[in-house]
Amino acid sequence: MRILHGTKSKVLVTGAALAGALALATGPAYASSTNVSGQVGGSYTYYGTGRTITANGSNVYLQINSLGLGTKVKWYKCDDRSVHGADVEVNDGRRHLIGSNFKAGTVFCLAAAADLSETRLTWSGTLNWNVYS
Repeated sequence: MRILHGTKSKVLVTGAALAGALALATGPAYASSTNVSGQVGGSYTYYGTGRTITANGSNVYLQINSLGLGTKVKWYKCDDRSVHGADVEVNDGRRHLIGSNFKAGTVFCLAAAADLSETRLTWSGTLNWNVYS
């Protein structure tokens, strides 16, 4: 009887380990990252490179590497500029949340502007999407 009990325990432990491995395999997608750059002026410049959200409920972050005077960004739906996020000031060198809780399948683009009137500013940074933290 003791051997049978031990066998059942091993089966339960093995089954739990298998269930855990399957849960990890079907978990959220890994974060995506790319370097981005562009030129901006006093009004928004809309960049047409679309990125696709693959993980429900994930966030989008941007960290500007080359700092600009009053640089702000927002995400927008690539095929409908009227659907967009709020302006986010990003000129302090830190990583900034620019959108959250996206649905899988959403395709977003970036738009940026700077507090300039006649001059154009070149910026660069790192964009992360499909992120949960």
